[in-house]
Amino acid sequence: MRAICIRRAANLSHQRSIRKCGNLARHQMNMLSPYKLILPALTLAVVQTSSAPKNAQEHGNAVLFAMSSGAATPPGEARSEKTSAYAAKTDSTAPLDEAMGGRTLLGTPVTKRTPECFPAEPRDFFREMDKVASGPNGELQPLNFDADGDGKISDKERDAIRGRNTWLLWGGGNEVFWGWLQEKGYGLNDFLILMDSRRRDTRFRDAGIINQPGFVSNSDPNKRILGLYLDLPDGEKVNLVQPADDVDEQGQPVTRPQPPPGHPTELFKPGDRELYEKTRSALARDGLDTTIYGYPSGIFGLRLFLNPDFFGDTPAAAKARQYWDARVTKPTQSNYYTDVAVHADPKLVRPFRVSMSCGFCHVAPHPLNPPADPNHPDWANLSSIIGDQYWRPQPAFANLLTRNNFLHHFLASQQPGTVDTSLVSTDWINNPNTINAIFDLPARLVRAAANSPEHQSAANLLVPSIEERDASVNPRHFPRVLVDGSDSCGTFAALVRVPLNIGTYFEEWRRATNPIIGFARRRPFRIAVCQANSVYWKTNERYRVPYEAAFFTLKNKAGQNSTGAMKLKDAVTEVVGADGRKIGLGQAELAKDSPQKRAQGREAFIQHCAICHSSKQPEGFQLDFSRDMAGGWEKEPRPPDSAGPHYTLPMDFAQWDAFKRSDAYADYRSRITALAGPAPADGAEDPFIRDNFLSSEIRIPVSLVGSNPGRATATNALRGEVWDNFSSDDYKNLPAVGPLRYFDPFSGATSDSYGNNASYSPGGGGRGYYRPASLISLWATAPYLHNNALGLYNHDPSVEGRLKAYQDGIEKLLWKDKRAAHSVPGRTDRPEGSILGGDLRAYGSAAAARDTGYIYRLPVDTSIYMAPPFIRQLMVGVLGGFLTSALETWIWVLLFLVLLFLAFRGRQRHATFVFVLLAVFVGALLVFTGFASVLGWYLWLVPIVLVAIALGFFFWRERPWAWNPVKVARIVFALIAAGTLVIGILAHQFINGRLGPLNIGPIPRGTPVNLIMNMDPDSPRLLNGLVGLARGVVKVRKDHLTGDKAYDAFIGQAGAPMMRASKCPDFVLDRGHYFGEALTNEEKNALIAFLKTL
Repeated sequence: MRAICIRRAANLSHQRSIRKCGNLARHQMNMLSPYKLILPALTLAVVQTSSAPKNAQEHGNAVLFAMSSGAATPPGEARSEKTSAYAAKTDSTAPLDEAMGGRTLLGTPVTKRTPECFPAEPRDFFREMDKVASGPNGELQPLNFDADGDGKISDKERDAIRGRNTWLLWGGGNEVFWGWLQEKGYGLNDFLILMDSRRRDTRFRDAGIINQPGFVSNSDPNKRILGLYLDLPDGEKVNLVQPADDVDEQGQPVTRPQPPPGHPTELFKPGDRELYEKTRSALARDGLDTTIYGYPSGIFGLRLFLNPDFFGDTPAAAKARQYWDARVTKPTQSNYYTDVAVHADPKLVRPFRVSMSCGFCHVAPHPLNPPADPNHPDWANLSSIIGDQYWRPQPAFANLLTRNNFLHHFLASQQPGTVDTSLVSTDWINNPNTINAIFDLPARLVRAAANSPEHQSAANLLVPSIEERDASVNPRHFPRVLVDGSDSCGTFAALVRVPLNIGTYFEEWRRATNPIIGFARRRPFRIAVCQANSVYWKTNERYRVPYEAAFFTLKNKAGQNSTGAMKLKDAVTEVVGADGRKIGLGQAELAKDSPQKRAQGREAFIQHCAICHSSKQPEGFQLDFSRDMAGGWEKEPRPPDSAGPHYTLPMDFAQWDAFKRSDAYADYRSRITALAGPAPADGAEDPFIRDNFLSSEIRIPVSLVGSNPGRATATNALRGEVWDNFSSDDYKNLPAVGPLRYFDPFSGATSDSYGNNASYSPGGGGRGYYRPASLISLWATAPYLHNNALGLYNHDPSVEGRLKAYQDGIEKLLWKDKRAAHSVPGRTDRPEGSILGGDLRAYGSAAAARDTGYIYRLPVDTSIYMAPPFIRQLMVGVLGGFLTSALETWIWVLLFLVLLFLAFRGRQRHATFVFVLLAVFVGALLVFTGFASVLGWYLWLVPIVLVAIALGFFFWRERPWAWNPVKVARIVFALIAAGTLVIGILAHQFINGRLGPLNIGPIPRGTPVNLIMNMDPDSPRLLNGLVGLARGVVKVRKDHLTGDKAYDAFIGQAGAPMMRASKCPDFVLDRGHYFGEALTNEEKNALIAFLKTL
């Protein structure tokens, strides 16, 4: 792991050019000022503090990302020779995206577009959102985008408004992917069904989804649109309201950008103009450009686009309209919502494609001003930066799956408020992580300037850099956004990658990986290809990402910070205080603790937590990690004065206490104590906490943290994998962390005091690290750990609800014995009020009796089910088209022809050879699979009989009174040929979905979901694992087992071989981070009081 060192915070600049849209070169763009898009001058104002590193003070109190003559090289222009050479290596086989190529995935013609066809919305529609406590007595006020305080919002300052609008509204063309998923996505998910307006009033309760204000539910069949129950506009309330004072520098109202004359107003030519216009007029509108943002759906973050493959002017689109009309529109019953034969029909082309913005996952109830009814929030009750910790993956991304489908529980095992960012580009580790709150990016960038830069590849350098002066600087500084620290090319790269991860440029996704299913060969998602072939990438790179950066780094002279902490003291919810007067609930909660207690907690934080959870560190601060220390960890000497505060930490938690007794740690404590200074007076702002990101952003070995390693061992950013182009060379060269301890639920081995009884080594090349979480607004973001698995989850966004979750979660974080103990019958760390599932310890399940932590186990019997129409698609994705066609047709045709030839020309010796070959094959199959041990010894009769027949043919001699052996052999060959033909027909029918579904089961209640979802497609033991899985299923089905007997039988066959084939055999979700064990109870309680103030 590279050391942490001080680097100057470089001034950054960027320049963009204006391009013409489509074929409109004849129009003068400079005559159309509303349509101009000028790259923002992005100022990251960083408040000077005495604790900032000296070099950072001198060079980077303000990090500028500005347009200046001859400064940073614009995207797409010449950079370093090495980078230019790489960029020149374009891939001629790479597809164009829909906007550049002018055709959908199904071939429907659409209008070609360029980046200038997608101007960002500049109006301040969401002023009531994201309020900050900047008024008198902490009153919540809207963000003021007048950064320089001159009383006017310049066009450059307005880029921050464009950035927020981009974050909340822009899908970047990902309706192509989500449209594919609705129709071809294996029957897993359909956003149009998620939008069922009859469920609007319970969307937050059921799925944590945020309803867009201004809509009402619709249960009237007569108000359906093409048979769909969509939310209805609540009169004029549906319109996004532009504030009266939202004016430009000349005092004129800001208007929507208008394209130049001649710009196409339709994305495609409709085939049925009347139906097209009728549908458009029926859809709700909220004031945005529908050609860029589509139509509002009533769910925030999901917007509707008319589907060219449905409304287009092609014979296929005409058939799609007729088919939809017959299956969905005309039936009086809404079978589309309930009948799997309808909504899981890949031939059913939807009339709408759904676009997803970042707001779908990141917008949530505002912690300081939560809604009275979370199902019906107002704009003022919402925050775009907090991250929706109530958002639930299963109803959002697998809403078509029932509880008896194993894949339902794959998504259900991912805790609310988390998302598996490798869901599309699966790496076959179930590794969800919390939907990040975006806090104090300016302070985070200051820490990035002080942290060690990392070397970048030529591909990495194709992406601009916010942190450096120009994109060619190598190595680069950067913050670590993803929890495993893999996105290591800079903030710009992180922001431009996010749209890809939610579906942008899906045409290339289909080449880079086998979406959703995986198992096929992966290839890097190449930046050079994106820059050459994707209009949406170019739009993001030139305009949208700089706008978002302007929003996230906004700090104005009034002291507002768009990503500032949401402190408990500023919560607007009121209660009656002890004196009978109303007081803010947050202030009342803080008053329960004395100032002395909070000061004691501050001291405990500085002494025990700051080494990982503070962005303010002694000048020259650097960490390395090692497994050994000469003389023992308690003997590590303090660093020499000439070296600065460079410390080596142990790789393993077992040595942590010894390290804390060393002179080295004593030296750190003295330095950080001097830097932090004394505790402030009660009620005064703490200079040490101000502008402190509360994370060092240094990658920490998971072997030291001790938490579940699923996310840390993700493989998509390794060399040659999907995100290769977005991870640094230094990341790819990180050393392996060594063996990781974990709990094996099947081994029967005794667990140690931390619940572990086994170990495995995940390998290196980037795997095995976590960056520390920020502690900003910790009171509002429970449950804890990277996967939200530790502590109470009560689905309650009120201040009271958040505080209850905070108290439960922080106590479990600091007291190991308050987590579930398997030795106590019925004990669980799911307290009363928690609604999470899959933890069977409290239900008397024998399967979970020995669990040392929260393992998500199947709560019901399930099966892996795939609807018939998707079987062929599944096989093509995994095996490829050639092998699928071979299994479907050609292998059977070839065998039939060979056997048919033998039926006419075969000899006695041929029959002997064929039966010997069959006997060897069946015998080897039985030995390898072990099916005889499950189904019975009589299976061995099959190869024995085959050998007997072979011997019979071998020793058969022609006699005048006996059958002619040649004729018998030919008859046998004819019979085998007929059987082969029947098998071939059945295989063809099954692969093409005509013999029913693929149904692998039962997989019994109690089985850990990750036993299956973490299997390694590249493991040499994969086949053994899959055979064990099959044996387990056959055993349960053959013996008609249920309950615990079914579980025991299944695990007896599948448990050990599947564990050996696992990519991450650690299934305990709430383990690790036991650093609080070294504190006294008094220190822990004081720390809880202090952390509540952050």
